[in-house]
Amino acid sequence: MIGRRPLVAVALLAGLAAGTLYYLGAQRSAVVVAARDIDGLRPLVAADVVVRSFPADSVPAGALADTNPAVGKRVRAPLLAGQLILSSGLADEAALFQSGLVPPSGTRAIAVPASPAQALGGAIAPGARVDLIAVPVNGRAPAGRATEMLASGALVLDVRTDAGGPLTRAASKPALAATSERLGSVVLAIPVREELIVADRIATSTFVLVLSGSR
Repeated sequence: MIGRRPLVAVALLAGLAAGTLYYLGAQRSAVVVAARDIDGLRPLVAADVVVRSFPADSVPAGALADTNPAVGKRVRAPLLAGQLILSSGLADEAALFQSGLVPPSGTRAIAVPASPAQALGGAIAPGARVDLIAVPVNGRAPAGRATEMLASGALVLDVRTDAGGPLTRAASKPALAATSERLGSVVLAIPVREELIVADRIATSTFVLVLSGSR
């Protein structure tokens, strides 16, 4: 027959183990989140961010534990109140477009008018690389102007509606059938030396975007 002392010792050890597991499971970390909705149009101020406590095992890589690194930065995409602010989601300069992309050095952002038929059937998306072809419009382009390749492998920075806003798509339905919005223009990063030519062709040409191979 087992004595009481061994049973008490076993009970104490079990309680100690349970307490340790509870303590480890209850470990929490300080994490910076958006204190209110943030649109990214201005640098963050102290009132935009707040520290909350989260379970340590649920904190993603890049989460901030202190608000100081976030203040003065801009978010790369809009945030809702309560969303975690990650270091990878902050930038010194404004994200010009909803995609968060900015023109690479040596390029300028320019919007060229495009319908779905001229832009990969409407499947064009930010981050793609495209060739920009200008097809002269009869009656508007000078006589004798031929179809031209204006840019090769240009980065797509954003896609815009015919009303000028960002084009949104439903996640479950690709292409333009997922939304009532219509593609109106595509914003491209064009080399500085080509920007005047592209601007000149907007009034006299129809643009065709051709998907470029990966670099």
